[in-house]
Amino acid sequence: MKHKLSFWPAFWASGILVSLTFALDMLFGLWFPNWWVMQDFWPQILPGFTLLTWGSFFLGLVESFVAGAYIAVVFVPLYNYFLSRGDGE
Repeated sequence: MKHKLSFWPAFWASGILVSLTFALDMLFGLWFPNWWVMQDFWPQILPGFTLLTWGSFFLGLVESFVAGAYIAVVFVPLYNYFLSRGDGE
């Protein structure tokens, strides 16, 4: 049983997932100052992002949404292409 992925639900879901992960990581970083899990990672992958300013937080939120949405832009067509090239079921 083959089910193609719909682009827009995957687009919004992946964008929101990465943005939510970013926001929760920033929140945990404020609650627990020694929170080291991804505090060094975000400035490396998000251009212009620095820790602990409102402008930078919202920039990081937008950039993380775009990165998550990009995952759907690449993944959904690839998934549907390889699904259609299946073994002829």
